[in-house]
Order: sequence, then C-alpha cells, then structure tokens
Amino acid sequence: MSKDYRSRMERRQSSDGSKPANKTKKPRRGRSWKKTLLLLAVILGILGLLTVGVIAATSPKLDPKKLETPVSSKIMDMNDEEATLVAGDEKRIRVKINEIPVHVQNAFIATEDVRFREHSGIDVRRIAGAAFANVTEGFGAEGASTISQQVIKNTVLTNEKSLTRKIREAYLSVQLEQKYSKDQILEMYLNKIFFGNRAFGIATASKVYFNKDVDELEIQEAALLAGLPKAPSYYNPLVNPKEAEHRRNVVLNLMAQHKFITKEEAEKAKSIPVKDMIDKGSVNTESRPYDAYIKQVIDDLKDIEGLEEADIYSSGLKIYTNLDPKAQQTTEDVLKAKLENENKILQSGVALVDTKTGAIRAVGSGRGGELSNYFSSKIKRQPGSTIKPILDYGPAIENKKWNTGYILKDEPVELKDITINNFNDRNVGDISMRQALVESKNTTAVRAFQEVGPEEATDFANKLGFDLDPDTTYPSYAIGGFEKGISPLTLAGAYTSFGNGGTYSKPTTIRKVEFPDGRVIEVDSEPKAAMKDYTAYMITDMLKDVMDRGTGREANVSGLNLAGKTGTTNYSKEDRDKYGFPEGATKDAWMAGYTPTYTAAVWTGYADMKEGLYLNDNEADYSKQIFRDIMSQLDHKNTDFKKPKSVIEVAMEKGTGKRAGEFTPSSEKIIELFVKGTNLPGVSDKFEKPSTIEGLEAKYNEKKNEIEVKWNYEKKKGVTFKVLASYNDGPMQERATINDTKFVVPSPAPGKYSFQVIAVDSETNTQSEPAETSITIEAPEGEGPPPGEGEPGTPPGQEPGTQPPGQGEPGTPPPSEGEPGTPPGQEPGTQPPGQGEPGTPPPGQDGGREQGGNTGGLLPQFNQ
Repeated sequence: MSKDYRSRMERRQSSDGSKPANKTKKPRRGRSWKKTLLLLAVILGILGLLTVGVIAATSPKLDPKKLETPVSSKIMDMNDEEATLVAGDEKRIRVKINEIPVHVQNAFIATEDVRFREHSGIDVRRIAGAAFANVTEGFGAEGASTISQQVIKNTVLTNEKSLTRKIREAYLSVQLEQKYSKDQILEMYLNKIFFGNRAFGIATASKVYFNKDVDELEIQEAALLAGLPKAPSYYNPLVNPKEAEHRRNVVLNLMAQHKFITKEEAEKAKSIPVKDMIDKGSVNTESRPYDAYIKQVIDDLKDIEGLEEADIYSSGLKIYTNLDPKAQQTTEDVLKAKLENENKILQSGVALVDTKTGAIRAVGSGRGGELSNYFSSKIKRQPGSTIKPILDYGPAIENKKWNTGYILKDEPVELKDITINNFNDRNVGDISMRQALVESKNTTAVRAFQEVGPEEATDFANKLGFDLDPDTTYPSYAIGGFEKGISPLTLAGAYTSFGNGGTYSKPTTIRKVEFPDGRVIEVDSEPKAAMKDYTAYMITDMLKDVMDRGTGREANVSGLNLAGKTGTTNYSKEDRDKYGFPEGATKDAWMAGYTPTYTAAVWTGYADMKEGLYLNDNEADYSKQIFRDIMSQLDHKNTDFKKPKSVIEVAMEKGTGKRAGEFTPSSEKIIELFVKGTNLPGVSDKFEKPSTIEGLEAKYNEKKNEIEVKWNYEKKKGVTFKVLASYNDGPMQERATINDTKFVVPSPAPGKYSFQVIAVDSETNTQSEPAETSITIEAPEGEGPPPGEGEPGTPPGQEPGTQPPGQGEPGTPPPSEGEPGTPPGQEPGTQPPGQGEPGTPPPGQDGGREQGGNTGGLLPQFNQ
C-alpha cells in the first residue's frame, strides 16, 4: 500500500507541477534587467530634457537687426589693432521677396531645403538622414540644416560642429518660424548669403555676375547663383567656369526632380555654357584697404577646420592676423609705382614673410579685382635659377657636406634628349660651388643635382613646402624647368629656412580666430627642422655673394645683410615660333632673398601666352627693382646671420679646391666654409717661392767707363728684380727695382763693387734667395792703393775714419783739381757724373720703373 501511495502522491505532485520541498526558487533575471534599462532610459530622458531646457534657456535672443543685416568680420593686424573689415564697405543691394521671381526662389529651395514651406523650422526627415550619416561617418559628417537654421547659424551662432550648437540652432529656428512668415525668412536668407566676389545677397550677385536686376534672372542664371553659397570661391564662374557649370547643372537637376521646372527646361538651361552667361557688372563698391592681404586671409581661413566660407564674411568674427600695415602699404605703393605706367596686362606678385616665424607680413599681387592675390600665392610658374639653392646646392651640403669651395665641372651636360649649358653658352672648366652660384651656372647645378640624386633632392625641397615626386623630378628641374611651377609665397616660405638656421614654418596670415560667443581657434604654424644649421648658413653665405658681386647686384640694398638669388625662364622654341617671340625672350623673372628679419619673393610676367607678351630686357629687371624698393623701406633690425659652431672658415686658393699655400697671393685667396669635422683638402702648390736668378756677373766696360751687371731669368708676369750693391765691402744698400735683366753703374770710382740681385713676385709678395757677384775697378797710375784690410768702404785717397773729400764741415772749400777724392774726369766742386741737383735721387734709385732706370750711379753714396 505504501508503495502505491507514494506513487500516487508523486503522480499528484507531478501533475500539480509542485517541486520537492527542499529545492530553492531561481530569480527571474530577464525582468530585472528590463526594469533597470527602463529606469535608466527614464533618467537619461529626464536629464536630456533638462539639458535641452538649459541649453535653450541660455540661447541668445533673436535680434531683428542682425537677422536682416550681416555682421562683417574684423581683420586685426599684427599689433591687435583693427585694420579693416573682411567684407569692406560694400553697397549692399537689398530686395523684397515679391521682387524675386518664383523660379529664383525655387532654385534655392530645391538646393538648400526642399521642404522649406512644410516644416516648422527643423526637418525631421533630414535630421534622421543626417543622424545615420553621423553615426556611420562621425559627428558632423552630414548636415540637416533648413533655410531657417541657416539664417540662425549665420546670424547669432557659429558654425561649430557640436551638439550644443545644434540644439540651440534647432530651438531658435522654431522660434524664428513662430515670429516670421516663410516669405520673411526666405527674404532674410536671400539678402544675407554670400555669393563670392564681395557680393552679399541675391540682388548684388545678379549685378556682379550678370549685370542684371534680380527680376531679370533666367532659370540657368538662378541655378548658377543657387549653387554658389556652398563654396563661393570654388564655384566662382569668373575663375572656375568648369566647376561652376557642373554645380549649376546639379541645381537644375534638383529643380526638375522636385517639379519646380520640367526636364525639358532643365536640359535647355544646361545647354548654355557658363562662359556665355557671364557679364560682370558693378555694384559701386568702395575700395577695400589691404585687399590683396585680405584675399590671402580668406584663403587661409578656408583651410581651418570648423569654419565655413559663409562664416568668414558675415558671422562677426575677429580674425587676428600677421598683417604689418606699413609693410603692406609699402608693397602696394612700390607695385603701383612700378606697374602703373606699363601696359595693363603686365603683372607682378610679391610675398613678404617674417624670416623667423613664417608670418606673412604683406602680399602684393596683380592689378584688378578677383586677381588681387592670385599672382602672389596661386599662380604656378617655373622658378628658374631661384631653385638652385633648394634642389641642388642645399641638398649637396646637407647630404654630402660639400664645402662652399667644392670644385665642379662647368661643361655642357649631355642628357638623353637635351644638352644643358649656361645661358651664354660659355664654360670655364673647374669652378667652385660658390662662384658657380654667384654666376648662376646651369651646368654645375645639374651636376650637383645628379650627384645628390632625385630622392635626396626632393626630400630636401619637400621639407621646405614643396610637393615633388622623385620619380618625376628630372635633371631639368635643377635649373627651374618645372612642369607645374610654384608661387612667390611658396618660394618665400622656402627661403625663410635658409635665413632661420634651417627651421621651416609654413607661411600663414592668421594667428587666431575669435567667434562672437567667445570660442577661439588658435592657428599655430609649428616650426620644423628642415635642414642642418650648417646647410642654412653656408647657402646664406654664398647667396650674400650673389647680392654683392653676382646676378643680384641690382636688387641689393646698401647697409643691409641681404642674401638672395635671381631667376629667369625663357620660352621654348615651339612657343617662340608659334607666337613670334625673339630668341632669348624672357617669360618669367624672379627675385627671392632675405635678411634676418624679412624674406621676400617677387615674380614678374604675363598671365597669358599671347603674341607680343614677353618681358623685354628692361622688364626682366623689374623683379629685382621691386624687391630692392620694398626691402629698402622696411624696418630691418639689420643684424647679421650668425655663424653656427658647426661651420669653420678655411683660407682657400681660388679655383683649385685646395687650401691656400705659403706663397698663394692675397688676390688668389678666398675664405670658404666647411662643415666642422670634415676632412680638409690638401695645400695648393700652384704658387711657389721665386727661383734664384742664374748667370749673374759684373763686367767693367772700359770704353764706356761703366760696370754692366747681367743675369738670366725666365720671363714671368709680375716678377721684378731688386738690385743691392756695396762699395769696398760696405753695407749692402738697395739701389733699384727694375724689370730688365741688366743693371749699369756709370763712371765708377776705383774700388770693389759687390752686387746682390733678388727676384720679386709682386702677385705672391714673395722673393727669391739673393744671387751675388762682385768686381774690382783698379785705380789709374798715380792714384793711391785701394783700401787696406779693416778699412772697408773708404774710397781711394781718403784717410780712414775721416770725411771724404768735399764732405767736411760747413764752409770747408771743395778740394782743388787733382786732390784726392775727386773721381777722374770730374771738375772740382761739381756734382759727380750721373748725379743731378741736390735732392734728386741718383740714377738707379728711382725704383727702376721708368725707362732708362737701370743705371746705378754708384758713387760716394756707397760709403753712407
């Protein structure tokens, strides 16, 4: 029975779903997590609402004046003083919404906010699409701004990509829609947006691009204008018509897609080239100060992350720049003075940069309108010989540690398809790197490039702001034969590194940008070590010679420590034949140089290649003259470039690549620079001490009564002969310096005559060992014997230790005829033969430099 009972009880427990009493219950985890998540969601929702509420409550108020009138951004100069406004003093043309054709309104609605007339300030569908893009691509990847939001953003908020700004923008957009009608908001938008070329508002833009009133705009014109606000400079039809046409066609497709126009109307409008549409007009704008510089500021602002082009003009920014007002005005004045009397299409571009920091101090460029900074920073022209320090000699010093006196071959360079020679087709053979740069030799520059190699050469240049590919940088690049070219700003930036000890800072106009809400964007041009300090200094030292005695002489400024290089380019034979240019016609003229304070690069030339448009000999010098006239008026500190410890000076012999020897003349010596620790070259033996003369002899010519001294010596430029003589073993005295190899002593007195002859090299300022000879002239019968031993220098007939005859105390009468001391044939009391009036040097003592000066006149003077 018990067994049956247990079985029934077990069965009942089983059927009732009961469990053994000793088993515990397991917790239900699923329900607990759901409750937790729900609670967190509620908390986050409350926090989110509170956050949104706080952000909304702290949002700025809508200002009707700001909504209708853009707030121009301010340009602050290097001293934080307000220089001008970004937008200048434009005469803005405002227009009412009912004056704007419907198809013009629809072009903007189709492009910017297709559901503009349906939403209440924010477009939920666009927000959803933007949110997905932001999740997949990062916050700010895609915008969802409606026209209302753009009005708010361009009026009271910045373009900062942050959640806080987006919340405020949405909140204020809803408020805007509650206070103003759709037409009022669209009117605000169309009168506020920037279209490029200093045109704010649809009416101003229609005048600038088409010279029309807004009510005259056709569909294709409306579409072109509607496409500009996204990127006014990039889609500028005056500069980039191809890009502008592509953008216009996108707008036309959108208008057709949203049924604002038919497909046929869209295709008809797309068939009209943009170039045929443009008829640039005028809106009576006033001149804007520092226009070229401001254009460069705007270009630099476009590269700053977090800024849109529309913000630049009408968001009330404070833009702190590196503008030097005095330098900018000087640059503008010099360009105007140089170009105003020239034909209207000759152009010039100038970039002036702080040598130490890379700060752009001034920009001078072009003549007229939109091109005001084109020729300083955007034009791409072959740099000519200004590239030689950057691509040839700089890399050679950096990588091979060449000294400035390194010898290169100045001979034509044979390449695969071309022979490279110097501009004048003249060659000198061996030449130092310094002299090759001074004379701007092409052959040596190419050889330096070849020895370094394109890899090292382009690496050096790219550290200075270039963008060169070693695989396509050919030997022709070594002399400036670029395919794409460079701008003056790029060249000036590169040259600053030579003047700044090898440190490169990318040139910029901007220091920081301050938004109306207090947010600040700092713009740092981080200095980078581009080369060794020895490379920078050695290039600078050579470029100083270019300015002092080379191709840069016309650009030099007295009193300034200037280093620089000129450059010119010519037209190809094909271009000369096509346009009728003469051989040697100049296409581009360059001047780049620097002091420790300022660096400048100047280009002069023509924008287009047309018949008759080439630089003549006078115009080819304009770049040097502009450079000189600007640099001479700037506030230089006038310090010199400091030689680093890594550089030593060595006296070298010109043109040999060797150190100066003991006998190297001063005129053949030059101080060259070496990298400390490198092996020095050997000593030159080109100049030696003059050899001793040979065959020296003295003979008495009884018939002529004279001593003839002769010798042999190979004729050599700059060598003269110094003759010394003594009488009766007296002291040797210099009697003459002559060019001849013969010396004559007329009417000699009896006695012993000794001679020394020394070869003197005036170029080396050295002299040979003396050659010696002597001769004794016997006294005629009846005269006394020659002096005895111990009585040197006493002429015949004179008592040892007494005055010679005729040289006694004052008042002593001259000896009478026949008295001892009177040489044969001389009247008593008269001057000895060959001796002039008192004070006149005897023949042979006048240096022997005049003809007939090879006589000695050696008489009693020997015993002085």
